[in-house]
Amino acid sequence: MSGRLIDLARVSVIVALVGLLYSPTVASVGLIAAYVAFLASGEALVRIKRIISTPPVYWGLAFLGMVILGVSYGSVPWQERWTDVLKWRTVLWFIVLFALFDDERWKMRLLFTFLIGTGVGVVASFVGALGGIKLWKPPTELLRNHSTQAMSFSIAALICLWMLLVERCKGRERWVAVAAAGLFSGNVFFVTHSPSGYAVFVLGFMVLLIRFTSPKQLIAAAVVVPVLAGVVLFLSPGMQERLLRVQNEWEHAEESAKLTSMGLRKVFYTHTIEIVTSHPVLGVGTGGFKKAYGEQILGKYSESDWRSVITGDPHNQYLAIVVQHGMVGLAIFIAWLVAVTRTQSGLPSYRGLALAILCGWCATSLFSSHFRTFAEGHILTTFLGVLLAGGSSMSKGQVVSAP
Repeated sequence: MSGRLIDLARVSVIVALVGLLYSPTVASVGLIAAYVAFLASGEALVRIKRIISTPPVYWGLAFLGMVILGVSYGSVPWQERWTDVLKWRTVLWFIVLFALFDDERWKMRLLFTFLIGTGVGVVASFVGALGGIKLWKPPTELLRNHSTQAMSFSIAALICLWMLLVERCKGRERWVAVAAAGLFSGNVFFVTHSPSGYAVFVLGFMVLLIRFTSPKQLIAAAVVVPVLAGVVLFLSPGMQERLLRVQNEWEHAEESAKLTSMGLRKVFYTHTIEIVTSHPVLGVGTGGFKKAYGEQILGKYSESDWRSVITGDPHNQYLAIVVQHGMVGLAIFIAWLVAVTRTQSGLPSYRGLALAILCGWCATSLFSSHFRTFAEGHILTTFLGVLLAGGSSMSKGQVVSAP
């Protein structure tokens, strides 16, 4: 019975992952069902004890402890403090999956299901963009929003490339993987146009090349990849326009008469850093960012000025952490990231794919809070937990190429 409940929990995780792409309701049902099945299996304590001493787990718990500690010295209503704690449930999700996915067959099932889920979206996106067919949403944001879509398609492309590099597919399957990788990456660069998607794909691709190619192949890639990148940039006016707009908005934030995405971020960063200098060690407490930011800009701008916007998120994960939990909290968070990248759990090939995905998230989180947003945060920690999980079946070097 316990084995069936463990499998039910794994199925629920897969349902949640697909739900994160399209439906918050389905995702929430999957998340809750996975927790319930895991706890009801009777194996939860045994599995948690098995991993509790591993660095990714105890540093993750240490960070969650810091977030909870911040509740005690916060200055905002208690509901706001605990609401902010809840946003970091993504780290707890990682720990549960790290304990749950010790069977390689289930890792591959999750990867293939994710490819199917994103595959439906990428085909529909191209149909809507190129065929002019009206879909349920614009073709650039069929998966929640354009950032979620671009980042998910980038992950799907990386999974296909990973399968090629570690020889998870052979014969005709390799051509299918090549075509799928081209389809997913092509949508990121020619249809969806999200800088977050660019970062996840480019950085992830570089990590895969470094981890899974020989020195000679890496040298060849160092010559070929920049040329391909130049060709893609030349052939994608939308990408050129997007990158130039980002640069222009950032450079002219101070004198811009209207609110822009990057201009707003630059203003947020400036005032957020000022808050950090006043509360450098432990921060202002969990949930206290919005109140601290409002106090920081009080009287600096007129009500009609877009710079007077008060935010609860500076759109930079690291600044958000250091404001609420200080340099201590940021140090613990970075220690968790380092522990995740250095863990020896599971098979090396899966660790390489996990690292490729994580590097993109670390970069995009300079401009967003992608570690704790509902969709992006859970997508990341799902892949980290699943890919890095190890166990008896993994330690024997069992290789399964298909579910």
